[in-house]
Amino acid sequence: MKFGATPIAALVASLLLPLASSIHILPDSNGALSLQDSYDYIVVGAGIGGLVVANRLSEDPTISVLVIEARDLDDRAEDVSIPGNIGLEDPRRYKVKLDLAVQEFLDGKERVISQGKVVGGSTIVNGLVWTRGSMANFDAWERLGNPGWGWAGLLPYFKKCEKYTVQPSNRPAHNFPMDVYPVIEAHGNKGPVEVGYPNYYYNQSCNFLDGIQELGIPVNEDPNSGNATGASLIPSSMVAKNQSRSDARIAYLDPVLNRPNLHLVTGHTVTCILYDNDGATFLNSTYIPGASGLNMIGVEFAANSTANKIRINCEVEVILAAGAIFSPVLLQISGIGPAKLLGNLGVDIAIDLPGVGSNLQDHPTLQPVYKYTSPDVFSAWDIVGSTRDAVREEYFTNRTGPWTAPMVDIIALPALSWVTDDLQEWLDEAMNTTNNLPLFYDETLHAGYLAQRDEVISMLARTDTPAYEVMSTSWGQLGVSAMQPLSRGTVLAKSSSMFENQPIIDPRFCSHSIDCKLLLLALGFNDQLIQTSPMAALIPVAPPGFGIADARNQTMVDEAMRSIITSGFHLSGTTSMLPIDLGGVVDSSLTVYGTRNLRVVDAGIIPLLPAAHIQAALYAIAEKAADIIKAGN
Repeated sequence: MKFGATPIAALVASLLLPLASSIHILPDSNGALSLQDSYDYIVVGAGIGGLVVANRLSEDPTISVLVIEARDLDDRAEDVSIPGNIGLEDPRRYKVKLDLAVQEFLDGKERVISQGKVVGGSTIVNGLVWTRGSMANFDAWERLGNPGWGWAGLLPYFKKCEKYTVQPSNRPAHNFPMDVYPVIEAHGNKGPVEVGYPNYYYNQSCNFLDGIQELGIPVNEDPNSGNATGASLIPSSMVAKNQSRSDARIAYLDPVLNRPNLHLVTGHTVTCILYDNDGATFLNSTYIPGASGLNMIGVEFAANSTANKIRINCEVEVILAAGAIFSPVLLQISGIGPAKLLGNLGVDIAIDLPGVGSNLQDHPTLQPVYKYTSPDVFSAWDIVGSTRDAVREEYFTNRTGPWTAPMVDIIALPALSWVTDDLQEWLDEAMNTTNNLPLFYDETLHAGYLAQRDEVISMLARTDTPAYEVMSTSWGQLGVSAMQPLSRGTVLAKSSSMFENQPIIDPRFCSHSIDCKLLLLALGFNDQLIQTSPMAALIPVAPPGFGIADARNQTMVDEAMRSIITSGFHLSGTTSMLPIDLGGVVDSSLTVYGTRNLRVVDAGIIPLLPAAHIQAALYAIAEKAADIIKAGN
């Protein structure tokens, strides 16, 4: 939204009170907020990106930072902090439901997913899995036109964000199901996010690991050192000493609550980014890197659709960190995005930028539960009644027992050549199969997709990057995900109002057929796995449609599979860090093309989804972004 020469502060003076000394600013009895009339940096969103950047920028006491978050602080209750409660929390507390569009390449039905809506974002509700991905995943980012964003450029930030602990000093030796010999020089030991291992492992974790090896998949003792393939005991984002969740809030916000130059407003939604460019419209075809562009002068926000809108000045930069769904939507309703979409929304076009909301990527996932019927099996499902009371008491007394175990602690990431004898046929099919890209993709987005496709196919040919993931959970799932997806989707604003926006989110799962073919391969691997002697000892019962007998009818299995494929909760790419002629939205400094002082720091900037759970990468991205912002200003 263009905002002219009238001083913003004058328009909001009646709404503002004197500067508050507390970082967490709440409305007074009249609904007014005690804010400065301007800040050096305004950060939109308090997830990983927002909290990391706000923490690092406010290290300079002369710099003022305002963070605006739509939801509130969590209450640190047991369903949040205890690893054993993952997946059992009340979803209404800190999650928001999002509808996915009809999935035409699956079963023609909609999906509903959720994501964290709370200070700390999805780190408050995620599964704690701490995997980085392979060296090749990030080197591909650099080859796609992002100097400094390869493995070598990101490794210092992977290390900077983490405090990695194999064995807490106050605990006896872990009963690990496998040896853990990390590459110590690849890990950090002083970072804000604690990364460690639980004090308890379910017996079936050992069976899974032994069965995987029986199928010829090697053990990888440190999947975070640059080579991700193999079967691994994975670390979690958890405090080793007290076996509790380590999230973005406790890592990057709580320790700096005494900084008077860092303010957090919760319960308010940013409705528009304000700019002043004297009415000029930026055309992507004329963009010159380094040239002057739109000047962001602040943001507009409100508590709800009927509340007074508040406008705050920004002296240096606005930093979007609202996530891969809401950052592109906010850009679109602020006038930055595909011209046709903005016109349909009735939004004035400030920057015609086709990539905003395109290039959506995710790991398509299905989670069949193989019920273990052996009487000797104890799983998370058995923690009920008096057993739950005993497990709870053990946790709070000794910080040991099943409640220290997260939902996922062992995974297998096979390279494609390990699970098929027809590698070249797969690669040829991936190259030659036409992807059903969205009809409105322009030539830059098509060019960007082809560059990404070549990188993905190159990685599928390697032995240090996986084709899919198999996750063993604490209650019996053998969940599978395609880790190098070739399908691409979109996120489009439905309304010009953030309060009326249920975005049109369409990941377009399996619009490239190779993704579903990889998932079928993974299910076939599961069939082999449950027949190995270690897994057979659990007496597993496959879910309907996925049994060994069913496997003979691939058409039936494919149909059953497509009905349950959903999000892997790793949505990314919608504000991609790519050259503008490849459909990019931000450059390698994370600055939005055509602007002087607007950046994006969240999963949306990921140009190519790494073959990993993405929270570790997001922390590294945000740490690197903070250094880039400091250096640039």
